[in-house]
Amino acid sequence: MDFITAIVLGLLQGIFEWLPISSQGNILGILVWFGSNPKVALQLAVMLHAGTLLSAIVYFRKELREMLLPKQNVSETKKKNSQLLKFLIIATIATAITAIPSFLILEELLGFGIAFVLLLLAVLLLITGLLQLKKKQIGAGKLTWKNGLLAGLGQGFSALPGVSRSGITTSVLLFRGFSGEDAFRISFLMSIPAVFFAEIGYGLLKGFIFNEFSLVALIVAFVIGLVTMDLLIKLVRKINFSWICFVLAIIYFIGFVLLV
Repeated sequence: MDFITAIVLGLLQGIFEWLPISSQGNILGILVWFGSNPKVALQLAVMLHAGTLLSAIVYFRKELREMLLPKQNVSETKKKNSQLLKFLIIATIATAITAIPSFLILEELLGFGIAFVLLLLAVLLLITGLLQLKKKQIGAGKLTWKNGLLAGLGQGFSALPGVSRSGITTSVLLFRGFSGEDAFRISFLMSIPAVFFAEIGYGLLKGFIFNEFSLVALIVAFVIGLVTMDLLIKLVRKINFSWICFVLAIIYFIGFVLLV
């Protein structure tokens, strides 16, 4: 990796992370498409999430502060923050239940070669797009343990590249009766503990790629993620990104066909 590649990867991560099109999957796909070893590409894709994790922490600093250090004299707000904190704890634990086996499966699948990785990305992006087309709602949009469990279990499957973390969690929350604005806000708050523990766990197991190029990529991902987050969240509310997932799925499928 050189400085140009690092800047481009950071730029893509800073934009893709907030869109329901799987940032990890698409960065992995781009790297694999240009000849990177699938396992090294996955390591880079996972590492880049540290940059946008810091963006999310800065962006939601007020919500995090109020949730972790609630004001004693505002009982209603304190109650809501307490419910949200419990919701996020349950969701984070539930995420591990599906994320760990999903990651172990992914590790095996990456050994099948570049063509298979592109096919896997195409299939999972297709599934992500189909999930976002569903409009039915069952639930009242409450911060219950059941909704935290369901959203967390869904989030864990985003360990598979091509499954959008924001896409699947938002879909679950909308299905459970949350408004679009609340679903996006909660989804991004859910990402903070999930990505934090995922980065630590992956780093301990596989190690970090840490050099001047990865540092540049992380800084770019942080800056671009922070600058674009609010704009892209508003954009997500207005655009049906399922069709973008379908287009990306076709592109990766073409890559698969060309390689077999």
